[in-house]
Amino acid sequence: LPAPRRLGRARKTRRVSLNEEDSAVLSGVGPREADLGTLNEAGDEGVPLGWDEAITEKVRQGATEIWELHNFTEDAHPIHIHEVQFQVLDRRLFGGAKRRAESWERGLKDTVIAYPGEITRVKSRFDRPGLFVWHCHILEHEDNEMMRPYRIRRRRKRGKK
Repeated sequence: LPAPRRLGRARKTRRVSLNEEDSAVLSGVGPREADLGTLNEAGDEGVPLGWDEAITEKVRQGATEIWELHNFTEDAHPIHIHEVQFQVLDRRLFGGAKRRAESWERGLKDTVIAYPGEITRVKSRFDRPGLFVWHCHILEHEDNEMMRPYRIRRRRKRGKK
């Protein structure tokens, strides 16, 4: 097969999170809810966000970015980012050393397994403007809002504001 196209240098790194929250009804004993989100300012805790909260990932059309998926949950999650293909760069345990992507992950992907207690880094170029989603590909998690919108903003034409 032809080699995947080079994505170029990433100009931004986004730190997003995979989170679990205890049931509001049965705190500590009830089912946990998995949510996506961002990180707190210190970067050591996830900030869970619901589907209808403000969009936090706004990417400029044509941008190449690295997304760091910080998995604060007890489970592995297959994370899918709509409308892009990405390269899996590496993984590391929280506070640990980096390790390379697995051999089967070295081509372009649209889904990656984010393991518990790890940061999975992927790099992508965002070419097509529009409103899309990134989510966990486990059906029960999708149905329970482990899904967030993201926007690829149209590139401005030169000379226009």
